[in-house]
Amino acid sequence: MVPLINSLLRLVLGLVVLAALAAPVAQAQANSEAKAGGPTAGAPDQARVDEIVRKFTAKETRFRHALNTYAFKRDALIQILGMGGQVVGEYHRVSEFTFDDQGNRYEKINFFPLSNIGEVITAEDLEDLGGVNPFALEAAKLGLYNFKYVGKERIDELDLYVFDVAPKVTPDAKKTKDRFFLGRIWVDDRDLQIVKSKGKAIPETKTNKFPVVETYREQIDGEFWFPTYAYADDDLIFDNGTDMRIRMQVKYTNYVVGRGKVTITELEEAKPESNQGESTSGNMRRPKAPIESGDLNAKAIDLPEAMYPGEARKTHAAGEVKVRVIVDETGRVLAADVISGPKPLWLAAIDAARKARFKPTLVAGTAVKITGILTYNFVEK
Repeated sequence: MVPLINSLLRLVLGLVVLAALAAPVAQAQANSEAKAGGPTAGAPDQARVDEIVRKFTAKETRFRHALNTYAFKRDALIQILGMGGQVVGEYHRVSEFTFDDQGNRYEKINFFPLSNIGEVITAEDLEDLGGVNPFALEAAKLGLYNFKYVGKERIDELDLYVFDVAPKVTPDAKKTKDRFFLGRIWVDDRDLQIVKSKGKAIPETKTNKFPVVETYREQIDGEFWFPTYAYADDDLIFDNGTDMRIRMQVKYTNYVVGRGKVTITELEEAKPESNQGESTSGNMRRPKAPIESGDLNAKAIDLPEAMYPGEARKTHAAGEVKVRVIVDETGRVLAADVISGPKPLWLAAIDAARKARFKPTLVAGTAVKITGILTYNFVEK
């Protein structure tokens, strides 16, 4: 009897030792799988993954509609870095945004010194700076993307689903003007809303490259997660071999519910001078900063053609030049500054832009300054 008991004890002890030896191996294998993006314990099945995607894209649709009821402040800084990391160019713009009851966005520029970046900032870059998170991942775009479940991650006491996102069909810049998101998103497992994203825009062209941007969101008013901080520090490699390092920092603050009542009329429809300016209640003041008005070509009443400069023939320069202009209350151009396009064509575009004329723009019966983009297409002659 005793030998039998001893044999059983030795057998049990051996199994315990084997289990102890096997545990580190199993843990190492699990860690290896996790690092490789492999399966994790408790990973949801495909049906559950599809349900999560449907729910957070629906929430994204609601978030974008909710954004149209909020005013907010945006501080955008873009810097070009040279050798050694020193700043060699800078674009800085601080604005306040509001939306009217039709969902149209209006911008009041509070701080916008003359940029020394030149043609680095493109129209697409300005479009991105003009709003919040331009990449659409809402329900209507669900069929255009592949969502790959990566696993779960815990950030700042939040348990998050992690997805890699990519277009189902790689977009061709020659066939579409739409841009798509390529990167990774983090989704709160309770609210099923995107709380972080990291990725870039595609498609790119030979002359227009986009950095990888990391965007963080915070919960506003206990419901929707709105972007509050976006950051990029990336090297843009152009097709001609040029390498440019760009650093971007955008902060979104002062989210408050409130739409603006903005009415744009012709000057002839304006109220008498005695009714303009500050209202008797003291809460209506004439805007001092230019109002962002987007593309201005179609709004000009006089748009002289830009003459092809003779000096440009030496380099066979041709293409599109975009000029940002500031227009005063009477419709005359106060300032013009190139934001993109071949450098030999800049002066010709600026000269033409300064001669453009517009109908005065009125807000609440008062003529205001506006800012926007004039586009000139140059063909070698």
